[in-house]
Parts: sequence; structure tokens; C-alpha cells
Amino acid sequence: MEDKGLPQPRPVAVVGAGLTGASWAGLFAAHGLETRIYDRDAAAGEAACARAVQAAVFLAERGLADPDEVEAGCAGLRAVCDPAEAFAGVCHVQECVTEDLSVKKAVFRTMTGLAPGDTLFATSSSGLSITDIQAGLEAADRCLAAHPYNPPHLVPLVEVVGGPSTSASTIERAVAFYRSVGKEPVVVHRDVPGYICNRLSAALWREAVELVRSGVASVAEVDAAVTEGPGLRWAVMGPHLLYHLGGGPGGIRGHLQHLTHVKEGMLRDLATWTTFPEDTADLLEAGLADETRGRGLAELALARDEALAAILKARRI
Repeated sequence: MEDKGLPQPRPVAVVGAGLTGASWAGLFAAHGLETRIYDRDAAAGEAACARAVQAAVFLAERGLADPDEVEAGCAGLRAVCDPAEAFAGVCHVQECVTEDLSVKKAVFRTMTGLAPGDTLFATSSSGLSITDIQAGLEAADRCLAAHPYNPPHLVPLVEVVGGPSTSASTIERAVAFYRSVGKEPVVVHRDVPGYICNRLSAALWREAVELVRSGVASVAEVDAAVTEGPGLRWAVMGPHLLYHLGGGPGGIRGHLQHLTHVKEGMLRDLATWTTFPEDTADLLEAGLADETRGRGLAELALARDEALAAILKARRI
């Protein structure tokens, strides 16, 4: 990265050396930020750094990141076991530890006690409430949820959610920060379980499971129905806008007037269970064995990432 006399951005920290943490670190490094991955397990931290470098280089090689920024960011990427060292001088912390409220609260107490007085603290939690996480913290006004869609270095979405103690300026600063690293932040105005996209995904997946269980289609056929149909449209427009177009000259009102009775018939027939049937894992595992045809997780993940990179490049046209 060329030094033009401008003040250098402050470091950022990622807490947790799992897949999500490594992916976040790769994104930050790809945008030239000095990034510290904090984990008490030194070996896990070093492995996460290696995965983060791979993620950053992947973005550069696919034309999704500036090679000079990637080089600078990877040079400043390191694993840290000492929390005082991890949080010294950072402007932003992205927490990515296990989905356990007591664990997350302990991490937040540590990092809010060691980081500077203006640092933002974001949890990547997909299900826990930021209201519960920030409760009792002196720095609660600077705590928020910032839920990514995996893998964070590729999927632009980040859902930004404040709790009752989160200040408006924290949300504004978080939105600006995530945009600066190539994310598309969506502000969630109320702290609800699963935020926006996990709720939508849960509703879709419940029906996808039920279609298999009831013999309507196989696992592979359900997956193909999504990727070869609505999934293509969802990559460019959301459901409200798509149905607005589907209404022709009448827009969304015309769509509802024409198809309300049909859609209501579908709604009455959808699955309504709220606990997964006992046979779910066996059923899906067998179907996925047929669908994947021996391809391992690493091969599937690479295919996903290559396709995502191609879609992102196509959407820039």
C-alpha cells in the first residue's frame, strides 16, 4: 500500500480462530488493515492466519481486492495469545467465539476492559441476542451484533444490530467501517432471534426438509430447484422487488390481487413444525451422499467460493 502521508488506519482484532474468524481476518487483511487474530490456542491462531492469507489472496486473484492492499494486509496479519497485546490500540473488534452466552459475555468483558475508549465491539453471533451480551457492560453503548453470511470474506452482507444500550453513533460508525472493507451492511431495527436472513433461511429450510420427508422431491432435486430458479433471481433482487416486477403494470398491488388466493393456498399447506423431526439428519445425510457423489467438503467449499466470486464480478458490470 502506497504511503501518501495520510494517517494510517488503526489495527483491528478478530477474536476466535475458527472458520468465521479466519474469513473475517482475511477480509480485513485484503483491505490493507493490520489484523490480529486473538485465540488462547497458539496453534489454532497460526492456522487461522494461514487460512486468512488464503482468503485474501483468493480475493486478489479473482479481481475482488487490490493486490497491493492484500500484500500490505497479509504482512500485518498475526496471531496473538496475549489479550492485552491483541486489543492495544484497535479501532474495531470482531468476536467470533462459540455460540455460548456465558463465553461471549466473558470475552466482551475482557476486550472492553483492554481496548481503547472508542473501540467498537461486534459479535458475529447468528442466534444470541446482543441485548443479553451487552447487559452489565460499561462499554455497552459501543457493543453491537454484526452477523455475516458465510464466508464473510466473500458474501457482502453483514446484519448490523444494536441492543437497547447501543448508541446511534455506534451503528453509524459500524456501517461506515463495514462499507470501508467492502461489506453491504443492513441495519436491523429490532433485536430478534436470527436477525433477518437466518429467519428467512430457517423458513425456507423447514419447507425444503418437509418436501423431502413427504416424498415430493429428493434432496438434490430441492437444491436444484432453488439454485436453478429463484436462487438466480435472489442474487440480484430481493423477494419484494421481484414480486413487484411479477405484478406487471400493477406492480406489487397487481401481483397480490392476481395471486393472493394461490399463495394463500400454498401457505396453508406449508410445514408448521417447530422442532426438527427425528429422521431429519438421516434423511438429509443420505440425500446429500447421492447429491455430492463423493466430493469432499473442501472441494464443495472451493466450488462455492469460485461461483460466488464469479457472481460478485458479474454484478459489477
